[in-house]
Amino acid sequence: MSKKLLLASVVALSAGLILTGCTSQSSAKKPTTDKPVSINYSAAASLQGALTEIDKTYEKSHQNVKINFDFAGSGAIREKVVAGAPIDGVFLASKSDADKLTQAGKGADAKAVLGNTLVLVANKNTSVSSSKSLTDTLNSAKKIAIGEPSTVPAGMYAEQTLTKLGLATSLKPKLVMGSDVTQVLSYAAAGNVDLGFVYKTDAMSNKNVKVVDNIPDDLHDAITYYTETVKDTKHSKEVKAFNKYLDSSAAQKVFAKYGFKSAK
Repeated sequence: MSKKLLLASVVALSAGLILTGCTSQSSAKKPTTDKPVSINYSAAASLQGALTEIDKTYEKSHQNVKINFDFAGSGAIREKVVAGAPIDGVFLASKSDADKLTQAGKGADAKAVLGNTLVLVANKNTSVSSSKSLTDTLNSAKKIAIGEPSTVPAGMYAEQTLTKLGLATSLKPKLVMGSDVTQVLSYAAAGNVDLGFVYKTDAMSNKNVKVVDNIPDDLHDAITYYTETVKDTKHSKEVKAFNKYLDSSAAQKVFAKYGFKSAK
């Protein structure tokens, strides 16, 4: 073999090895999957059943995202976010709380997603019925449970109802406060109170209560649920994607099964 031919072969072989090495390094650097992300999501207590079911479907198609839920009163959630708690996204049961979060500079992209109905419930075995007027039914009760109005939207709507009916002052001694709507429901289900103000969706979830009255919409502010992204989250992209999914037809079908109405 001539020196020129030998030199050409060596150069070609070296170039091939360098190219192969570069290709291998490039392949090694290319990620095969998205980096796993865990987001903390706080939602109104009345959403627990529906969101738990929706999350199972969502995480199957978004395997890199893990959603850690916390359910509580919307006012309490808002206060936690404002105080700097590690929360990435929220789903609140009132426009008031959503607006306050935005005004505090802590929330963004608030969007109305769901609606609900306020109802009056009692233990299923009680003799209380809807045969009386709403005012008479309330006046005849010895104990009435409502959510704490300052932190629980359902309690705020209940207080507005009592005020519109002219009963806020006379019934005040009978009121038993709950930390969220789920606690109010448990009081009524256990028979610890005669009546409780909860959402229709909550009443549907408990076999130990019956609906005594549907509260007319004109007795309180519109019941609307808002999704919102916490401004200082490090996972804005993932939270926005989940909030968008909650307004999709697939998610809305699940919400409807639990008794929610679309806000559209």
